[in-house]
Amino acid sequence: MMLPSDAPSDRFSEIHEKVRAVLLKDRISIMSLRGVGGLTGAPGGIWHDFETDDWNISGKIILSEKFSEADVIIMNIGGEDVEGIREYLERRGFMGVLCFWLHDNHVAHQANKKSVAEGDIYFSSHYGAGHEDYLLNEHSIAAPILPACYRNIPVKIVDDVMRMFEKFPRISKAVAPYFLYEPAARTKYLNEVVRDSSETVCFYTKSSDREQKYYKNITEMEKAIRWFSFKSSIVVPLNMDLSIRFFDGLMWGHTVIVPDHLPAFDHVIDVETAERLGVIRYDVSQGVEAIDEAVGKAIAAFDQGGNEGVMERHKFVTSNHLYAHRVRALLTFLMDFATGNTVNTFVRTPSGWGMRARRTDRQPLIQGA
Repeated sequence: MMLPSDAPSDRFSEIHEKVRAVLLKDRISIMSLRGVGGLTGAPGGIWHDFETDDWNISGKIILSEKFSEADVIIMNIGGEDVEGIREYLERRGFMGVLCFWLHDNHVAHQANKKSVAEGDIYFSSHYGAGHEDYLLNEHSIAAPILPACYRNIPVKIVDDVMRMFEKFPRISKAVAPYFLYEPAARTKYLNEVVRDSSETVCFYTKSSDREQKYYKNITEMEKAIRWFSFKSSIVVPLNMDLSIRFFDGLMWGHTVIVPDHLPAFDHVIDVETAERLGVIRYDVSQGVEAIDEAVGKAIAAFDQGGNEGVMERHKFVTSNHLYAHRVRALLTFLMDFATGNTVNTFVRTPSGWGMRARRTDRQPLIQGA
């Protein structure tokens, strides 16, 4: 392929050779970090509690808690500016592949742009040109979408609650478990839902006392029981994103309601799967009436499916959409990239060039259906 002389081909080759050298080793050491907390020794900052062994693509991958020993660092960031992180890690002996997983690429654009330039390869959670194109740069490669996943209450607690309360009658309403950020448009919408919908319950408001009461001052078990109490939940995007609340809802066996025009959702979940799981779509433009109608359908679908439907939705998440499954998908992609099984392109941007590597089928990085 002939490229203009200013295309960042040298940097692309440098990253490719680094990934290839690491992924073809007999033993690969990885480290998973929760943002900057993983750098400062904060509790849970090193994220190695994957809850299942499904993350390991082969017996040759091990976990490390030392920067100097890691071949691959997976850094989960949620809109933080981590400018300078490359130098920080190199001073501590890290010479491997630095990957970012951007959980909030749909917001915090300036911080995200600074952060991705520090890495080698970055993975966005949310699909769409408006969520992805602004990140393209000459320093790091854009990988395929690595969708959001379930990362809420520990799976063991969820399973314990579902077992203990299997026969407990659930509330025939949809729960909307969101923090109401100002000045987000979602806040205005949810305030209207709370005020006008007879079929929906929203726990969180902008007042800090309610945040404390309904989130910070209760145990994980108490949160789990509250989630479990409902038959349905609603996905209300912050900015046309596939909210993790979709996977939270399915985890509890909810019949989830989702906006009918949401490319980030349609890119990850196909129509047949959504129908099988009892997902109900609603028209955001039609206001609260559309939500109440969708909730009615979702409750009917829940009742019709019974406990069998609950467990199918729950298993859909535990088999395909835990953090471990995303780590496996990320590592599988790195292996494909190292062995030449990706479609690689240079993209003109307003400020210069960007680099992309995609799966040959151009699909997001998920396992299962």
